[in-house]
Amino acid sequence: MKRIRELLATEAGAPDPRQHQYTVMVVLAAVVTTAAGWALDLRTPALIAGLTAVFTLVGAGGQSLRADLRRFVRLAPVLVLVMAGGPLLLDVPVLAGLFVAVIVFGAGMLPALGEHHRIVGQTVAAATLVSTTTSIGTEQSPPMLVGSAVLGALFALLLRIVLGLGDPTRATRAAVARTLVQPGPGVIEQSAAVWRADGGVTWLGQVLAGAARFRAARETLLAQAQRANRTEADRLRQIVAEADLVADELAKAVRSRSCTGLPSLARMNPADSVVQHGTDVPDTVRGINEGLHRVRSAVIDRDTTSTAPATPGGTRQRASSAVRAHLSFRSSLFRHASRCTLAVAAGLVLVFLMHDPSASTLLLSLYVVLQPAARDSMNGALERTGGAVLGVTALAVVITLLPGVFLLVPVAIGVMLLGVDQLRGDYRLLLGALIGITVGDQAMGVQRSLVDAAISFAANTAIGAAVALVVGFVSYVVLPGSLVPDVRGTVRATVWSLSELLRSVRAAGRGVEPRQALRSAHVLALRRTQDLLGMPALLEGADGAEIEHGDEATVREAAVALDALRQDLATLVFRPDLELAVAVPALQAVDTLLGGDTTATIPDVPSSNVPATELLASSLLENALHARAAIDQTLGYPEPWKSYTISFVRPERLHIR
Repeated sequence: MKRIRELLATEAGAPDPRQHQYTVMVVLAAVVTTAAGWALDLRTPALIAGLTAVFTLVGAGGQSLRADLRRFVRLAPVLVLVMAGGPLLLDVPVLAGLFVAVIVFGAGMLPALGEHHRIVGQTVAAATLVSTTTSIGTEQSPPMLVGSAVLGALFALLLRIVLGLGDPTRATRAAVARTLVQPGPGVIEQSAAVWRADGGVTWLGQVLAGAARFRAARETLLAQAQRANRTEADRLRQIVAEADLVADELAKAVRSRSCTGLPSLARMNPADSVVQHGTDVPDTVRGINEGLHRVRSAVIDRDTTSTAPATPGGTRQRASSAVRAHLSFRSSLFRHASRCTLAVAAGLVLVFLMHDPSASTLLLSLYVVLQPAARDSMNGALERTGGAVLGVTALAVVITLLPGVFLLVPVAIGVMLLGVDQLRGDYRLLLGALIGITVGDQAMGVQRSLVDAAISFAANTAIGAAVALVVGFVSYVVLPGSLVPDVRGTVRATVWSLSELLRSVRAAGRGVEPRQALRSAHVLALRRTQDLLGMPALLEGADGAEIEHGDEATVREAAVALDALRQDLATLVFRPDLELAVAVPALQAVDTLLGGDTTATIPDVPSSNVPATELLASSLLENALHARAAIDQTLGYPEPWKSYTISFVRPERLHIR
């Protein structure tokens, strides 16, 4: 009940009328469609409509109303085509196999373009597997399939409008406010992406710029505390703790729809309660104060105009770089996408040969075992296999025994609509819910005894899991790659590639670097950061890996920080040339940090009227500080901030073919 109350409340804890309306609409829709489905024999069309609504909200939601509506226009027709066309393709197995293989491979490659593209790809892949391999809707006519899918997409659109109509920018403000309260690498990049998708409102951009400067100064102060004596370190950490309290109050003001004034705590100087009057304070504290002051001014003034747009061509260039970086067996992302595609193709052959309703869970369980969200990893596959088989068996037994079990499917669809945010954040949860719905729908139509039904579903689920295991592990031998994760080598290669990209960006700002060389540097950095992002999945559960290669969490932090650095640099390139001067001091400082210099100081990032570039400059420094600390731990140095030199044989030429 506590969780339900939280979902139906605003950030301040007050009842949220829009959430109540959303919940009421979902419950009423579930009741009406259940009654109409059984009375008019429209149970399958109602199920298709419900699943389409779930997929649409998962793939097109999560940001402001304006951004979500833009994504809805692009994604909804694709989902309608998949949900309506999938059952029709079963009559042409070759075409169905090609369709599923292309979707699965594309979904495996989309993480190279960012987090949102990863969610969209995995959502479309799940919809494709459900519509093409579970036999749901095969008895329906094409007009009925299209009509059901369209109604589901329109219902999802109605739910999203109802939820966001009263406060369209609520998600954007919440994402921006998170930069003031959530430490760690990559936070600025995620929030900035949400802000840009909502049109780049100036005051929120100024908050992001101030928060980025605050975070960079905060990390610098913590780095200085690591090198100071005990008394000085305690004082610096206390200043950081006081600054966090001020930032928390400012975050509440950012999340609110309007602001007529700030509480006294939000206006406080963090160092006043720690440093005695007349005592010198580190220069870095000035950066904290400047960042917080920038946030205060932006929150009170609230300039709602839009910032200057990026230079045209940025999205196209980043997509082109991603294709060049990952269409190669040297890319861990490409290897894992190929592995998933091969396994799904093998599973499809079995499904088409069986012609058994209980085989409906084979492909979904296979996909769960493959864990497509993890790059180049099969760790934990045996555990996921056991969980999938036991879960499907238990569900088949419950469906066969309990009366009134026909209500299970509409209840499950309703719960999924109410928990869209959780499904968007956990792909395994989404696949598990789809397996449950598939078993529930198919088991009710199978005229078999309890034992036969349980054995059939369990056996087919085990077959799917076995296919995933065989293809997954055999591909490690066939496809080029290493069974033993080389964490240190990957970290060194990633740092070197980012250093090359950073120097190319600096040279491009002076007009002396050819664009082709800059693109090649970005391609290499993109491949290297994606390889490092996949390293924690390889370390998970590996015997002795934590001792030899460092803690899994530390490797993940280094990977996220270095990938965030790459994103900042790639975005910075496409800002107007006149704005690049704002980022020059930060670029120089980051180059020094990655090169092994032990000095941790915050450069002057001038406050300007270009918050989009200013926030990138400060974010560069913060991510470099996170990366430097994590790299020192990963490479096994006992003393923090120990100077090191990235010296190794150049792994490949900069020109990428």
